[in-house]
Amino acid sequence: MTAPRLTRTTFLILVALSCAITGTAEPRTHSRDAETTPAIPGMAAQTIVESDSPRGVDLVLSDEPLLRVGMLDGPDEYLFGNVSSAIRLEDGSVVVADEQSREVRMFDAGGRHVWTSGREGDGPGEYRGLALLRGCPEAAITVYDRRLRRITELDSDGSVADTRALREAGGPGPLGAPPACAPDGNVVFVDWLDSEAEEALAVGEYRWETALSWERDGGVTTLRSGIPGTELYHHGGGISGPVTWGKDIAFAVTASGVWYGSADDYQLEHVDWTGRITRVARWNGPDLEVTREHLNRHLDSYLARYETAEERRSFERDRWPEIRDELPERFPAYASKGLLPLPDGSVLVVPYSWRDPGADEFQLLGPDGTWLHRLTIPAGRTLVDAGPGWVLLLEEGEFDEQSVAVYTLVEGS
Repeated sequence: MTAPRLTRTTFLILVALSCAITGTAEPRTHSRDAETTPAIPGMAAQTIVESDSPRGVDLVLSDEPLLRVGMLDGPDEYLFGNVSSAIRLEDGSVVVADEQSREVRMFDAGGRHVWTSGREGDGPGEYRGLALLRGCPEAAITVYDRRLRRITELDSDGSVADTRALREAGGPGPLGAPPACAPDGNVVFVDWLDSEAEEALAVGEYRWETALSWERDGGVTTLRSGIPGTELYHHGGGISGPVTWGKDIAFAVTASGVWYGSADDYQLEHVDWTGRITRVARWNGPDLEVTREHLNRHLDSYLARYETAEERRSFERDRWPEIRDELPERFPAYASKGLLPLPDGSVLVVPYSWRDPGADEFQLLGPDGTWLHRLTIPAGRTLVDAGPGWVLLLEEGEFDEQSVAVYTLVEGS
């Protein structure tokens, strides 16, 4: 994403902050003059932070988890069909949303089942789609139903405290990732913008512009508009679908505002609650080039669908060249749900999963945008929540059984 231009030359300001996860290592970033850019009305001078490398040590998972919940065989409350999200509360307990059963289940810090709430349906305490929202100040647990576009607040015992629509009846729902809670208890989400009708678009790739919106005082305030959204391919006749390995907007809400990016490169912008861009963070992440190894892996995933050698040869000869030629030359810099805020204002950047066939490299940025740590998580595990010094991961066993596990973060060798 191209940063908005400033009215005068500014200098790169590198701020060393200490946070619960970082220690006191000196920053290893470099300074240089930022470009001179024209003014945006009502916007103060920005702080631009660029990091060549993380200022602190690399982090890895502890050998054993503090807690693991989920099993292949056992009581129903410990069996998960399709975990859509999970969060860890301040007391160490874990709440898991299971999309298959439409249930929300709480487990204490020792992994003991405490309660189960929810079922399939449209009434209060019933769900069609489940996502747990993190850090909502108004309720012990907040659930977003993406199909009903509804927010449900649960008490600490799992009973329904409140249910409300995200927007007024008949209004458009949010795009892409679930909404995120703001410090005032309302939510931030990716919103629709008026755009050229999809039916009028030419066949080929396109990218709608989207907006970051903030629901407050019974209405909706736009924090930032004109942000590149999901990369799509228009097939004609009003039919569109996502581009393979396509980019998308990602955002993370903190106390001071919202970090967001379009995944075109390793860059995020921070907009405060007045709608001003106050900071720009840039860092040097792993290479995003799509290599022959990536293409071969993608081809193998197609070939595995066919039973005979002749079918595989036919696919590779007749269909693969067109598929290959439509693939992008670069991966997104991070996943569409790729920004996870921590309580201290720092943000974990989640890599795009197809980029690295081995282990995934996460980047931890400080509240000011400085690259603090590199975190390596073995491939095949999904980050679902994190806090100072720990992560909560979704894991799958040998027979595809699902579990969630809390790991502490330790210094890598």
